[in-house]
Amino acid sequence: MTEKRLYGIDVLKAVCCFSVVLLHAVAYRVESFDGTASWMLANVISSATREAVPVFFMVSGALVLRRDIPSYAGYFLKIARNYTVPLLGGLAAYKLLAVSQGDPTPLLDGVVYNVRRSLAFHLWFMWTFLGLALVAPLLRPMVARPESRRLFLGLWLLFCIVQPWLGRIDVALPVDNMLFVLHTGYYVAGYALLAANRRVPAGWLLFLCGLAVGATAWLTWRAALETGLLSPLYYEGPSPFLVLYSACAFLLCRDLPAGPFPRLLAAVSGATFTVYIYHVLALSLAGRLFGPTTLAMRLLVHAPLAFLACLALDAVGRRIPGLRVFFR
Repeated sequence: MTEKRLYGIDVLKAVCCFSVVLLHAVAYRVESFDGTASWMLANVISSATREAVPVFFMVSGALVLRRDIPSYAGYFLKIARNYTVPLLGGLAAYKLLAVSQGDPTPLLDGVVYNVRRSLAFHLWFMWTFLGLALVAPLLRPMVARPESRRLFLGLWLLFCIVQPWLGRIDVALPVDNMLFVLHTGYYVAGYALLAANRRVPAGWLLFLCGLAVGATAWLTWRAALETGLLSPLYYEGPSPFLVLYSACAFLLCRDLPAGPFPRLLAAVSGATFTVYIYHVLALSLAGRLFGPTTLAMRLLVHAPLAFLACLALDAVGRRIPGLRVFFR
């Protein structure tokens, strides 16, 4: 990969790190629909930060699938060391938070078993990521050729994006999906977009990103008006606007020329998993220490502090013997 692309990937990971913090910072507000300007602002911010998780999968796929995997044993040992151990550390931290809030369950509950019941609701991403890492050695030869990638992504779009919307109007495809799941498509899409030589003008990419965010926010608002409740239909899952937004954001950063602060960006990029694992804990602590929980406080105080706290935790944790194994 060229130096230019490495810089763009670092920018992308840094942006998505902060996006995911903002996403969860405004979640409490967007989930309580009342149609006010405050709710609409939270809705727009939520729509604008939904690219974070799909793009994380795309970046991972771009970096993993471009390389051959000569040794399965070495590859899976690396996965265990770099991802499973930090995940266990995160589960333990959230267990301590639960205990501080009066959780009566055994100490290992939510750490080594019943892990999906822990306060770390957002760590579903890590389990999905590990699942993708397990099948990466099989995906790599499957999508090595450009025509194979195009076929894979075409069928993924059909089964995982188009088919769910057809189902909403009682139309079913006559063939069964025997292979494709939502996040695997993003994983392969990242590799396909990184490997592609075609360049799209930045102006068009920005326009399409804005269009996708605007459509998501407007359609979510319309759906909430009809039911009085927030519907995540356009925020996640098979939303075509999320696919468009994620792909355009990836391409926009991929094509960035090398710019300033490469070492700082590399440090933020390297802290991706630490930020993702611990930002909900940091937001919770920020709310306790620097309340009240208003939208302005969440945006201007809690989210920046949580982001910086996670970066500091990563920088310090990597330097402490015995703890550094929990920081990738």
